[in-house]
Amino acid sequence: TMVRSARATLRAPTVVGAFSCRRVKRTITPDPDPLLLSSSDAGSEAGLMFLVTAESLEECITEREKSLLVNAGGVFGLASKLKTDTKQGLHGEQLGDAALEVRREAYGRNEFEYPPPKTFLRLCAAAFNDLTIQILCVAALISLGIGAGVASHREEYGYLEGIAIVAVVCFVVLLQAGIDYSKEIKFRQLNSVKDNYAVKVVRGGEVHAVTAGEVLVGDLVELVAGDKVPADGIFVEGMKFKANEAAMTGEPIDIGKDTERDPFMLSGTSISEGSGRMIVTCVGGRSQWGVILKTLIVEPGSTPLQDRLDVLVVTIGNFGIGAAVLTFLASMIRWIINGANGKGWDGLKILEFLINSVTIVVVAIPEGLPIAITLGLAFAMRKMMADQNLVRRLEACETMGSATQLNADKTGTLTQNRMTVTDAWFGGKQYDVMPPGDASDAFADMLAESCCVNSDANLAKDVDKGITDHIGSKTECALLQLVEDLRNAGKGNAPPSQHFAYVAKREAHEVAQRYHFTSARKRMSTAIASPSGGGSRLHCKGASEIVVTMCSKMMMTDGSVVDFKPADLDAANDAITAMASTGLRTLCIAYVDLKTAPGALPEDAPEENLTLLGIVGIKDPIRPETREAVRLLRGAGVVVRMVTGDNVLTATAIAREAGILVDGEEGLVLEGPVFRKMSQKEKESVAVKIRVLARSSPADKLTLVNLQKALGEVVSVTGDGTNDAPALKEADVGFALGIAGTEIAKEACDIVILDDNIQSMAKAVLWGRNVFQSIRKFLQFQLVVNVVAVSLNFISACAGIEELPLAAVPLLWVNMIMDSMGALALATEPPSPKLMERKPFGRFAPLVNKEMWRNVIVMSTYQLIVCLVLLFAGEDLLNLKNKGDHHYVVLRLNSVIFNTFVMMQVFSEINSRKISEIAVFENIHKSPVFISIIIATVATQVALIEGVGRSVVGPAVGFMNLSGTEWWVSVLIGTGALPVGLVARLMPIKWFPGKTDEEADKEAQENARAAQLAAAAAAEAEGEAQAERFRAFLQKTKQELAEAATRAAEEAAEEEENDLFVGPEAPPQAAQAGAGAGGYGKALLPGEGDAMAAFVQAGKRIPRRGEVGLGSDEISRFEDLGYVMSGSRHSRMNAIRIRKENQVYTAEEKAALAMINHEEKQAREQKVMADLKKLVDDAAGGGQ
Repeated sequence: TMVRSARATLRAPTVVGAFSCRRVKRTITPDPDPLLLSSSDAGSEAGLMFLVTAESLEECITEREKSLLVNAGGVFGLASKLKTDTKQGLHGEQLGDAALEVRREAYGRNEFEYPPPKTFLRLCAAAFNDLTIQILCVAALISLGIGAGVASHREEYGYLEGIAIVAVVCFVVLLQAGIDYSKEIKFRQLNSVKDNYAVKVVRGGEVHAVTAGEVLVGDLVELVAGDKVPADGIFVEGMKFKANEAAMTGEPIDIGKDTERDPFMLSGTSISEGSGRMIVTCVGGRSQWGVILKTLIVEPGSTPLQDRLDVLVVTIGNFGIGAAVLTFLASMIRWIINGANGKGWDGLKILEFLINSVTIVVVAIPEGLPIAITLGLAFAMRKMMADQNLVRRLEACETMGSATQLNADKTGTLTQNRMTVTDAWFGGKQYDVMPPGDASDAFADMLAESCCVNSDANLAKDVDKGITDHIGSKTECALLQLVEDLRNAGKGNAPPSQHFAYVAKREAHEVAQRYHFTSARKRMSTAIASPSGGGSRLHCKGASEIVVTMCSKMMMTDGSVVDFKPADLDAANDAITAMASTGLRTLCIAYVDLKTAPGALPEDAPEENLTLLGIVGIKDPIRPETREAVRLLRGAGVVVRMVTGDNVLTATAIAREAGILVDGEEGLVLEGPVFRKMSQKEKESVAVKIRVLARSSPADKLTLVNLQKALGEVVSVTGDGTNDAPALKEADVGFALGIAGTEIAKEACDIVILDDNIQSMAKAVLWGRNVFQSIRKFLQFQLVVNVVAVSLNFISACAGIEELPLAAVPLLWVNMIMDSMGALALATEPPSPKLMERKPFGRFAPLVNKEMWRNVIVMSTYQLIVCLVLLFAGEDLLNLKNKGDHHYVVLRLNSVIFNTFVMMQVFSEINSRKISEIAVFENIHKSPVFISIIIATVATQVALIEGVGRSVVGPAVGFMNLSGTEWWVSVLIGTGALPVGLVARLMPIKWFPGKTDEEADKEAQENARAAQLAAAAAAEAEGEAQAERFRAFLQKTKQELAEAATRAAEEAAEEEENDLFVGPEAPPQAAQAGAGAGGYGKALLPGEGDAMAAFVQAGKRIPRRGEVGLGSDEISRFEDLGYVMSGSRHSRMNAIRIRKENQVYTAEEKAALAMINHEEKQAREQKVMADLKKLVDDAAGGGQ
C-alpha cells in the first residue's frame, strides 16, 4: 500500500497525503492479456522487442496482482514474453551486447536514485533562508549606506557597524553550512550504500556472479538463505524458500514463497531460509525499493524552534520600529519647538533624526541570536555524536527536547532483535535464567545434540558490526544460541573450538533422514545413527501442545530418564500456558532411540514413545537498558508507545516489561485493523491515549504521526525498515537504527542511533532540552542588552543629546562581539540532569516565558536607571565639569557609561546561567568555556579602554581611557547585577507579563483535551447520526417488508380464488368441499376435464366455478399432459422446471411458481432481518 500510494504521489503531485491506504483501480481495457505490449504502447523501438511493458510489470508487483501473471500464462508465459527461460535464464542471442542494451533501454538499469548530497553552496543558500539572517542583511545594507554615505558618520567610522554585521552574517552562514556539510559527509560514510554486492544469475544455463547493478529484467537469479533480493521478481522454483520482508512490509514473520499463493519477490528484502530462483521483473526506480526512495527527496518543514524564533524576531523588529518611529517623532517635535523659539530651521537635522531612528532599529535586532543558536546546536550535535546519536538535521537537536510523543518500534529498538530462549521447563521445573545452573553434562549434551542436529539454521559473525547474524529460522537460531550459552557455561562437554559449538555437533552426527515441518504436522524431526550403534535416534521439535502428548518418558536435568506420567503432562501443559500468556513462543524438544537402522527408516516419521527433554520459551528479549530509558523518558513527560506488527499478546507483554504499560494508568492497547476501521474523529480521540498499537502496518504509523501532529504534539518516531521511511520523514524527529536500519530508513531520518539503543534517545532528549534552555539563557541575556541600548539611545535622542552615549563602535562591541561571546559561553554549558525531571516544552511553549520576562524587565530597569543617572547627573557625581571642555567631558562621561554598561553585561551573563533558580554559580567550575569567555570579555574591555582609549582612535570612535576611581565605579555598579538578579527571582511571578512553562503546558493540554473531546463528541455525533440513519433505514425496510408481505398474501389469496388446485396439496377448502373418485374436492362434470386440459395445454389460467377437485380420471389426464401429481412439492417443482425449459407455463405452474417465489421471498426477507439484527447487535456491542 505504501509503495502504491508513494507512486501515486509521485505521478500526481496534486494528491494530498503521500501515503494513503486507499486502493485506486486502473481502468483495464478488454485486452485478453493485460501484460501484452502493443506497438502503440511501447513508445520506443526497444520496447517493441518484448511482449510485456515495464509499467505492467511494475503494477503486477505493486498490486500483487496474480491475475496479470495468470493472463500472461503463468511464470513460463511471462518468461517467454521477457525472452528468457526458467531453466537457462537469458540465453542465445539475448546475451549479445546489443540485445542486453535494448533490454536496458526497455526496462531500465538496476541503479537507485538516492537523494543527492547537498553541495556546500546549496547549504549556504539554505542558511540564508533564516528570517533573522535576512533581517540582518537589510540592517547591514542600511548601516553601510548611512555609515559610508553620510560624511559625519564616515568620519566616526560609522560604516564599521555595517561591516561587522556583514561579518556576523558570513560567519553564521559559513559556520552552519560547514557543520551541515561535515555531518553530511559523515553520514554518507556511515551509510555507504552497498548496491554493488555480488548476485548469482543464470545465463545460458550457467551460474555467473555479477554485481547487483548489472542485474537486468529477465535475469534468472539464484538465491539462498542470507542473500539480499537485488530487484523485484517472480518466484520460479525453490525448496523451503522463505523471505524476510520486514524491511518492506513490517511483517515480522518470514513469508513462504511459491508459485501459487505468493510468488512476488520484493527488492530490499532478504532470504531467511531455503534456496530458490526468481525471474527479475522490475529494476532500479521501478522496483519497490526505488519507488520508496524517490519519496524521500522532500525538503523538511520548519521545526518548533524555527516557528518560535520567527515570531520572536518579528516581535523584536516591531519593537525596534516602534522605538524608531517614536524617536523620530519626538525629535521632530523638539526641532519644531526649537525652530518656533527662534533657534533656526536646519533641514539637515531631519536627516540626522532619520539616521538616529534607523540606528535604533539596527540596535534592536539581536545579531548574536543566530550565532547562539548555531553554536548551541553544533555543540549539542558534537556531544550527541559521543552519545551514539548522529544528527543529520541540526535543528533536530533542539526539536527532540520539545518532543511530547515517541512512537517506538519494538523489534531492534526496545528489544535486542535476537530471538532468544529466555524461559524453559526442564525435568518438571520452571527456569527463567538460561542456561539452567543445575543441568548435568549428560542432559546438556543431549539437549545440545537435539538443537544442533534437528535444524537447518546457521549463525555467522558480522565482524564489522560486532554482532552474530541469524541465518535461517529465527526460532532455530535461538536454539543454536542456547547451545553456545551451554558451552560458555561449561556444560555438555562441548569440544573447544574457534567456531560455533553447533558446527562440531553437526559434523559428528550425519543426518540419516529428515522429516520437514509442515503446517499439518506442526513439527520437524531428524534421524541420525544411534551413538551406541545398531539403531537410530530421532530428534523431534515442534508445537508444544502436540509433541508433549507423544512423550512417554522424560529426561531429568541430572541425566536420568523417568516415566512421563499424567500429572507430568498436566504440569507441562500448565507451563506451556504460563509461558504463552507472557508472550513467549513455546517449543517442545524430545527424542527417541529406535532399533531401526538408519537406512531402513520409514517415509513417515516414527514419532511415538518420545522422551521429553523440555519445553523452551522463546522471545525477542528487551534490551537491559530499555526499562531505565523508558522510565527516564516517562519522567521527562514524553509519552512512549509501542507500534509493532507483532500480535497483541506479545506486544502487551513486552510493553509491560519495558514499563510502557503500567497498572493503574490510562493506557490503550489497540490492534491495527481496529484502528484502521475507526472514523477520523474516533482516531483523533485515541491518538494520544494509545500505548500499544499491535498488528500495525506502516500506514498505521504514518496515520498516527499525522494525527498527533494535528493535535499539537511534537512527535518523534523510531524505525529500521524501508517501510518506516514515510513516518520517519513526516515526524518532527525521525530516529533510524544505525545497525539494523536500512539505507532508506537512514535517508529519511533526522538522527541515526548508531548503537540501536533507546537509551540514546533519552540522551537526545536531554541534549535537546539543554539546547532550548541555552537559547533561552542567551535570549535572557541579549534582550537585556538590546532593551537597555535601544531605550538609552531613544531617551537620549528625545532629550536632544546630540552625542549619543553609545557610539557606533562601542555599540558594535556590546551588541555583536560581546553577544557572540556570550552566545558561545551560554551555549556550551553542559546539561543538568534536572532537565529530565520537567515536562517537555512542547510545540506551543513560549520562547520567552514569564520567568524570563521578570528577569529581563528587572535587570533592564536597573541598568537603564544606572545609565540614565550617569547620563544626566554623571558630570556632578563623577566631578567632571572642571576637567576640560564640553567635548572632553561628554567623551569621558560616555566612556564611563560604556564601561559600566559592559561590566553590567558581564555579571548579567553570570545571572543568565539560571532562569528561575537562585544559585547562579552552581556547577560553574564544570563550565571551563564559560569561565574562559568571561575572563576574555573583561580582558578585551580593559584592552579597549586602556589601550585603544589612549590612542587617537579611541576618541574618534567614542571612548577614552578611565581613571582608577572610574574603573572601581564601573565594576561596583556591574556587580550590582548579581543582587538585583537575586531580588528579581524572589519577586512574585504574577506581577509580570507572559506565560510560565506550566501555564503554557496546561493551556496546551487543555487545548489538546478540548480537541480530543471535540473529536470524541464529533465521533459520537457522527455515530448517533449514523445510528439515526440506520434506524430510519430499518423502519423503512420493515415497512417495505410488511407491505410486500401484505401484497404477497393478497396475490396468494387471489391465486387461490382463481387458480386450479390439483393433487394432494390442494388447499383445505378444496378437500372439504367433497371428493370424486380417488380425488379431492368436487369431481369434474363430464367433459370439464377435457376442457380444463385444453386450457392447460393452451397455457391459460383456468377459471373455477366453486370448489373444484380432481377425480382419478382427471389426474390421469393431467399426468398424460406431463404433470407429476405425486402430491409432493418437490415433484411439482420438477414438473415446473421441465416445462420451464420449454418456456411453456400452465396455470397450475404459474400458481405453484407464485407460491414458491413467495416462500423464497419470505426466506430472503427473514435473512435480511436477521442480518440487520446482527449488524445492530454488533454495532451496539462495539460501542459504535
